[in-house]
Amino acid sequence: MSDLTIVTPPDTLLTNNPSFLLIYPNPLIKEQFQQLIIKFDIPFTLYMYEIYEDEEIEIEHDIDWLLNVCHIANFVILDLDNCPPIVKDLSSYIIANTNTFWLTNSTNTYYNKLSVNQIFDLDFLVSKVGDYIETKQLSKPQP
Repeated sequence: MSDLTIVTPPDTLLTNNPSFLLIYPNPLIKEQFQQLIIKFDIPFTLYMYEIYEDEEIEIEHDIDWLLNVCHIANFVILDLDNCPPIVKDLSSYIIANTNTFWLTNSTNTYYNKLSVNQIFDLDFLVSKVGDYIETKQLSKPQP
């Protein structure tokens, strides 16, 4: 089982561990992510961005944090169908990053023009994470 460090706004943790940012993931994506990290025996950093608004308490989105972590994380998973309007306003910018993989049930979307990284589940990430880990281990200086 992997060690998992979960980081939420406003915190940031800079490590050499593979890192993920999940933006408003649905329950199935959360479950698939859990199954993904079980396959590896290394520590991971998970940045989680899902701020649910409460009618009684005004909660502000930390957009600066979100945009910063989009560049820090090795893999960004954006679930467009669950995002509130303020995050959807930024979605084209987030999707245009090469480390972003995005999900939607919509069939008519212009995001395909910005990125071919549309996904339907996290199964593909097993090989991507494995390749990333292998590349990192090969680039370590040998004693």
